[in-house]
Amino acid sequence: MIGNPYPSAISADTFLFTNPNNSTLLDGTIYFWTHNTAIQQSGSKYIYVTNDYASYNGTGGVSTLPAPSADTGGLNINIPSGAIAAGQSFFASAKNPGTIVFNNSMRMTGNNSQFFKPAITSKRNLLEKHRVWLNMANEGGAFKQLLIGYVEGATNGYDSDFDGITFDGNAHIDFYSINLGSNLVIQGRGLPFTDSDTVSLGYRTIIAGNFTISINQADGMLNNQPVYLEDKLTNTIYDLKQSDYTFTTATGVFNNRFLLRYKNNTLAADEFEKDSNNVLAWIDKKNIKLSSTIENINKVFIYDTSGKLAYSDSKISSSEVVITNLKFKNEVLLIKIVLANNDIITKKIIATRE
Repeated sequence: MIGNPYPSAISADTFLFTNPNNSTLLDGTIYFWTHNTAIQQSGSKYIYVTNDYASYNGTGGVSTLPAPSADTGGLNINIPSGAIAAGQSFFASAKNPGTIVFNNSMRMTGNNSQFFKPAITSKRNLLEKHRVWLNMANEGGAFKQLLIGYVEGATNGYDSDFDGITFDGNAHIDFYSINLGSNLVIQGRGLPFTDSDTVSLGYRTIIAGNFTISINQADGMLNNQPVYLEDKLTNTIYDLKQSDYTFTTATGVFNNRFLLRYKNNTLAADEFEKDSNNVLAWIDKKNIKLSSTIENINKVFIYDTSGKLAYSDSKISSSEVVITNLKFKNEVLLIKIVLANNDIITKKIIATRE
């Protein structure tokens, strides 16, 4: 742990990258411990606004809090911009032994009245960057943010200037991208950007229930690029630019459920809509009924709200299926339907006790 010794702000980019002494000694990610509030209870709900690490490197910064209001134009003003305020301490990992250097060339005019403020233009800020910030949160305030960016100078391997390991400081959840076995709160990837690229996402939670993954903000080419989230559990690909994705989870660590991608190449859009609209699922007198008007149904898998497989049948060859004696409570069920042509359709129904 080190800190800014000056009565003015300093540039994190100059401190980390421009200074040859520090760039030799330090990995390129710094971590700011952020004290938020302890867990609170409001009626029957718990509010999880927890302590965590805000992070910053050559790719950009991630916040420990969502954007405070719509007044910011969708931008999260809590994201570290690269201005380290006077007296501000932070963590950094050393890759070589030596002595850290501070000098006047790192100092900035202004940018010192608030912890996170817009940074001055520097050589590092002139790098080509195309970035997307993703949030994972629940209604109680549990929150984690990650950043994925396509940055000049980065590669698809591990780069200490552009990749930041998650410190996993949030007591309740962690949300990260995965590359070469490392869990990253910030991941820089190489240019040129291609929409065939995919990025694995993982998370840890001690809270069971519903969570939402959303785009906090995007810039560069990713501002206008479709961004999809693939849920391997439900076999769905969801367009995050259209709306947020809400899912149900049990507690634990889940490193194989989600994949970030930039095009939906599972089915052409019109084919997906056509097949989906020709497959129906509904509840009739405590029975689940399925009907396909074009292709026969070959397999059915039903998942409950915790993601647990509640029912499966792999030996079906019929256009209509009736599932009886399936015990369920008031909950949302996800039904994975495999058709005779191997297309996969996922339906969501609300099961209620009668």
